[in-house]
Amino acid sequence: MPSNSPITPSTLSVKDLPWQIDWNKDKCTLCGQCTAVCPVHAIELGVFRKRAIDLSSGFAKPPENVMQLYYGIRQKTDPVYSCVGCAMCNLVCPNGAITPYRSDEADKLVFHRDRGGLPHAHGPGA
Repeated sequence: MPSNSPITPSTLSVKDLPWQIDWNKDKCTLCGQCTAVCPVHAIELGVFRKRAIDLSSGFAKPPENVMQLYYGIRQKTDPVYSCVGCAMCNLVCPNGAITPYRSDEADKLVFHRDRGGLPHAHGPGA
Protein backbone atom coordinates (compact mmCIF):
# COMPACT_ATOMS: atom_id res chain seq x y z
CA MET A 1 0.00 0.00 0.00
CA PRO A 2 1.60 3.31 -1.04
CA SER A 3 2.11 5.98 1.54
CA ASN A 4 0.25 9.28 1.30
CA SER A 5 3.12 11.27 2.74
CA PRO A 6 5.84 12.55 0.41
CA ILE A 7 9.20 10.85 0.30
CA THR A 8 11.87 13.40 1.14
CA PRO A 9 15.67 12.98 1.28
CA SER A 10 15.52 12.80 5.07
CA THR A 11 13.14 9.82 4.91
CA LEU A 12 15.37 7.77 2.59
CA SER A 13 18.09 5.50 3.87
CA VAL A 14 21.03 4.04 1.97
CA LYS A 15 19.07 0.78 1.63
CA ASP A 16 16.38 2.67 -0.34
CA LEU A 17 18.80 3.66 -3.12
CA PRO A 18 19.42 1.56 -6.26
CA TRP A 19 23.22 1.67 -5.79
CA GLN A 20 24.96 1.32 -2.46
CA ILE A 21 28.57 1.95 -1.53
CA ASP A 22 30.52 -0.81 0.20
CA TRP A 23 33.30 0.90 2.17
CA ASN A 24 35.92 -1.06 4.09
CA LYS A 25 37.19 1.11 6.93
CA ASP A 26 40.12 -1.20 7.65
CA LYS A 27 41.57 -0.76 4.14
CA CYS A 28 40.78 2.95 3.80
CA THR A 29 43.50 5.57 4.42
CA LEU A 30 41.06 8.52 4.06
CA CYS A 31 42.99 9.95 1.11
CA GLY A 32 39.75 11.45 -0.30
CA GLN A 33 40.39 10.46 -3.91
CA CYS A 34 37.06 8.63 -4.15
CA THR A 35 35.07 11.62 -2.93
CA ALA A 36 36.94 13.97 -5.27
CA VAL A 37 36.33 11.90 -8.39
CA CYS A 38 32.65 10.99 -7.86
CA PRO A 39 30.76 12.61 -10.76
CA VAL A 40 27.48 12.92 -8.82
CA HIS A 41 29.01 13.67 -5.40
CA ALA A 42 27.30 10.61 -3.90
CA ILE A 43 29.93 10.09 -1.20
CA GLU A 44 31.53 12.39 1.32
CA LEU A 45 33.99 12.25 4.17
CA GLY A 46 32.09 12.11 7.42
CA VAL A 47 32.48 11.84 11.16
CA PHE A 48 30.89 8.82 12.79
CA ARG A 49 30.14 7.95 16.39
CA LYS A 50 30.69 4.47 17.68
CA ARG A 51 29.32 3.36 21.01
CA ALA A 52 31.49 1.18 23.18
CA ILE A 53 30.53 -0.22 26.55
CA ASP A 54 33.11 0.23 29.28
CA LEU A 55 32.89 -2.79 31.55
CA SER A 56 34.78 -2.34 34.76
CA SER A 57 35.93 -5.39 36.63
CA GLY A 58 33.55 -6.42 39.36
CA PHE A 59 30.14 -5.00 40.13
CA ALA A 60 31.27 -1.90 42.03
CA LYS A 61 30.39 0.39 39.16
CA PRO A 62 27.66 -0.08 36.50
CA PRO A 63 28.75 -0.31 32.83
CA GLU A 64 29.12 3.03 31.04
CA ASN A 65 28.60 4.00 27.44
CA VAL A 66 31.67 5.53 25.84
CA MET A 67 31.30 7.33 22.52
CA GLN A 68 34.24 7.15 20.16
CA LEU A 69 34.60 9.27 17.03
CA TYR A 70 36.17 8.13 13.78
CA TYR A 71 36.33 9.52 10.26
CA GLY A 72 35.08 7.65 7.23
CA ILE A 73 33.20 7.67 3.95
CA ARG A 74 29.45 8.24 4.01
CA GLN A 75 26.96 7.81 1.18
CA LYS A 76 24.45 10.64 0.72
CA THR A 77 20.75 9.74 0.73
CA ASP A 78 19.55 12.82 -1.14
CA PRO A 79 18.11 11.65 -4.51
CA VAL A 80 19.97 14.47 -6.29
CA TYR A 81 23.26 12.89 -5.23
CA SER A 82 22.34 9.22 -5.62
CA CYS A 83 25.09 6.87 -6.78
CA VAL A 84 24.89 5.83 -10.44
CA GLY A 85 27.20 2.83 -10.11
CA CYS A 86 29.97 4.16 -12.37
CA ALA A 87 32.71 2.72 -10.05
CA MET A 88 35.01 5.71 -10.48
CA CYS A 89 35.59 5.59 -6.72
CA ASN A 90 36.83 2.02 -7.04
CA LEU A 91 39.12 2.88 -9.95
CA VAL A 92 40.98 5.63 -8.09
CA CYS A 93 41.13 3.99 -4.66
CA PRO A 94 44.74 2.85 -4.09
CA ASN A 95 43.67 0.20 -1.56
CA GLY A 96 40.43 -1.17 -3.05
CA ALA A 97 38.50 0.02 -0.01
CA ILE A 98 35.35 1.20 -1.80
CA THR A 99 33.02 -0.47 -4.31
CA PRO A 100 29.50 0.33 -5.51
CA TYR A 101 27.05 -2.54 -5.75
CA ARG A 102 23.52 -2.86 -7.04
CA SER A 103 20.88 -3.17 -4.34
CA ASP A 104 18.90 -6.38 -4.35
CA GLU A 105 15.81 -4.62 -2.99
CA ALA A 106 13.30 -2.46 -4.85
CA ASP A 107 14.51 1.10 -4.56
CA LYS A 108 12.28 3.94 -3.41
CA LEU A 109 14.21 6.40 -5.53
CA VAL A 110 11.97 5.53 -8.48
CA PHE A 111 9.30 7.79 -6.95
CA HIS A 112 11.59 10.79 -7.42
CA ARG A 113 12.57 10.27 -11.06
CA ASP A 114 11.18 12.76 -13.56
CA ARG A 115 8.68 14.17 -11.10
CA GLY A 116 10.63 16.84 -9.27
CA GLY A 117 9.56 15.13 -6.05
CA LEU A 118 5.87 15.60 -6.86
CA PRO A 119 3.34 13.08 -8.18
CA HIS A 120 2.34 13.27 -11.83
CA ALA A 121 -0.64 15.51 -12.54
CA HIS A 122 -3.56 13.78 -14.25
CA GLY A 123 -6.16 15.19 -16.56
CA PRO A 124 -6.29 17.63 -19.49
CA GLY A 125 -3.73 20.42 -19.60
CA ALA A 126 -1.42 18.64 -17.17
